[in-house]
Amino acid sequence: MSRYEAVLFDMGYTLVYFEPKHAVILGEVLRSLGVERSEDEIRAALRAVWQEFFNEEATADFPPTEEYDAWMEAELQRFLLAQLGVKADEALRRAYAQRLEAWFRRPGVIRTYPEVREVLTTLREQGYRLGIISNWSWNLRDRVAQVGLTDFFELIWASAYAGCNKPHRCIFDQALAQMGLEAGRALYVGDSYRHDVVGARRAGMDAVLLDRDGTATEADCPVIGDLWGLFDLL
Repeated sequence: MSRYEAVLFDMGYTLVYFEPKHAVILGEVLRSLGVERSEDEIRAALRAVWQEFFNEEATADFPPTEEYDAWMEAELQRFLLAQLGVKADEALRRAYAQRLEAWFRRPGVIRTYPEVREVLTTLREQGYRLGIISNWSWNLRDRVAQVGLTDFFELIWASAYAGCNKPHRCIFDQALAQMGLEAGRALYVGDSYRHDVVGARRAGMDAVLLDRDGTATEADCPVIGDLWGLFDLL
């Protein structure tokens, strides 16, 4: 009998990915607005956004409301455009946001990894409870529905709903409480050591690092190359 009652997942680059890549999509949106930037320039700007807005100090405590999430999304967009040297008034920023959302809603842009549905189906058949805990905006449930995964999950929990981001333990604590789970009875899997492994451990959970590219350095936790690897750990 497994020691675990539930398996909980990160969303981005664990269950889903973007095709084309995120930076390419942003480049296409900018190009549609008359702005030409290279993929390398966009990646650098995205790193700057991450460092500015998603460091631990910035993500510890914020209002868990849809209004705050919309405001923060606009701030991220303004910062990104500024990093790219784009002088954007509010009309341009809104046009950017609308065209970006239209891109993400295109069929096939957000994709599940090849094994995801079969792994989730097998886990459910084996009696595991499933959930998602993700650093994501208010539209997480819409995105999960967009790729047809909603029915697999008992809980879909975004940082926007929690009022804190991984690796803070509060987002994990809230998810466990909503599912009525003890931390030791849940296994968490994600693609980021810092956000997923460290965060889950802070909440008392066991964690697995998903390393699809085989680029992870030595880690003090189980490492798997795809989600089929979970079955060796359950």
